Amino acid sequence: MWSSKTATGVCLFGWLIFISYILYDYLHYRGTIIGHFLKPDIPYEYFFHFVIVSSLIGSQITAYLIEQRRRLLQRTILSERRLNEVLREWRITLDAMPYGIMLIDREFNIIRANRYISDITGIPLNELTGKKCYKVLHSLNDSIDECPLRRLLMSSTSERIEIFDKDRGRYFISSVTPVFNDEGEIIAFAHPLIDITELKLKENDLRRSRDAFFNILKDINRAHKELQDIYYELLLAFSTAIDAKSPWTRGHSERVTHYAIMIAREMGLDRRDLEDLRIAGLLHDIGKIGTHDVILDKPSRLTEDELSIVRMHPVNGEKILRPIKGLRRILPIVRSHHERWDGRGYPDGLKGEEIPLLARILFVADSYDSMTSDRPYRPSPGRGYAVRELKRCAGTQFDPRVVEAFLKIIDRELIDEKGATDRELGKDIRLN
Repeated sequence: MWSSKTATGVCLFGWLIFISYILYDYLHYRGTIIGHFLKPDIPYEYFFHFVIVSSLIGSQITAYLIEQRRRLLQRTILSERRLNEVLREWRITLDAMPYGIMLIDREFNIIRANRYISDITGIPLNELTGKKCYKVLHSLNDSIDECPLRRLLMSSTSERIEIFDKDRGRYFISSVTPVFNDEGEIIAFAHPLIDITELKLKENDLRRSRDAFFNILKDINRAHKELQDIYYELLLAFSTAIDAKSPWTRGHSERVTHYAIMIAREMGLDRRDLEDLRIAGLLHDIGKIGTHDVILDKPSRLTEDELSIVRMHPVNGEKILRPIKGLRRILPIVRSHHERWDGRGYPDGLKGEEIPLLARILFVADSYDSMTSDRPYRPSPGRGYAVRELKRCAGTQFDPRVVEAFLKIIDRELIDEKGATDRELGKDIRLN
């Protein structure tokens, strides 16, 4: 009955006393043992009998309590072991994170930090607890003006800032988020510290390259007639540079321009429209210059946030090109080259004839190249698939007249299975 030796001993001891007294009573009173036990001859034996019965009952209760205490102690030890194991796993997980994480209180004291914080500060992990976070991170005696925790305590909303650590020469994203208990009370603050130095340096390099390029373009635009050949060569070189952001992008803008001009000629557009379409085709994806490669080259489905970033490239492209007076005619083309015939495109939801004709042409050319080129998330489905999709989506996604003109070109075999250039240099254009 009892798994504890102590409980078993107490239980047996109680029975031993009880049985011993019964035997003693039996030897003296034989057949009248029950009567004697219930109605003893001497009054004080009532008390003695009560003690004997109480000892038996008490020993059973005591044994039960000892057993329950043993089981409770076992469960407590097991829970403690599990808790320690969970804490160890969380410590390993936190220490394995490629960025810093601290748990701090309202007084800026560090409650816990991971190994990343220890590595970048040079302070042993066990010595970080209790130190002020601004002392550890900034070597200051008070928090910085941009401190996200200070702002959070004032505004009660999560704060995120970008900081440059002069001592370490690193850029960080610093944020603070409150940690609540079951009653909804703030018990601490989570303080991640993410190193974005490499991204920042790449961003600065891209910005300097972009600024340098557009300074050249502005100079060239002032003498357009005399330097037209150089102008177009630079456009082609820059489109190649844009397309070279990843292995999936090379040659895309040049192929799209080729298809678009063929469509425009088939539709009988004049030379000026062809020139505008040529420039717009080469620069239509310039807005992606600020889009991170990790999004453009992602081999799986994009999240809603990532889709929102990608869908901003027509607007960003228009903003980039707007300062150049000589390119103002192509701004509506660049902005609207993802607008759909049925009004479900982006960024403005234009419909039908509201969309500039050259943008409608560029959209069909862009879509065809996307469907006949490899992507990081799938191989090329081929020209046959692209033709079927153009026919199916004519009147919904695409201008039917533009699709009709392009299909005539394909029927005359002016575009072969490989397209205008090597398909392996295809640009990653996300169609939505």
